[in-house]
Amino acid sequence: MKTVETKICVRYSEVGRQGFAHHANYFNWFDIGLEAIINQCDLSYKDIEEQGFFLAPVSDTCQYYHPAYYHDVLTVRVSVTELSVIKIRFAYEILREKDAVLIAKGQTDHVFVDRNFKPFSLKRVAPRLYEMLEAMR
Repeated sequence: MKTVETKICVRYSEVGRQGFAHHANYFNWFDIGLEAIINQCDLSYKDIEEQGFFLAPVSDTCQYYHPAYYHDVLTVRVSVTELSVIKIRFAYEILREKDAVLIAKGQTDHVFVDRNFKPFSLKRVAPRLYEMLEAMR
């Protein structure tokens, strides 16, 4: 399984009064990782949407292990763990760079849908993208 990594820095606006990042930010960080894996396929979200399809989220989870603090540099790792012609699952890990501590793990499930939110076969509509995602699994 191929893992794609991207780095982020915890911004001040992501930190609450308690001094660490609010839990809602983790899903935004997962999304940054998801964009990185799409970029590995020589695409962007915009390219995908212009082709007339979307990755509609259907479920997500996150387990929190340690807090992330303001200005921590984090590594977001993402991989494709399941792929069918209409559904894909991504797994994520967030690690603090300075000490390699696991901050959080999670996953998101998405269905390939058209502009009318009708599921479709990615293998049929975008075979090149399907093959690239399959190679990452």
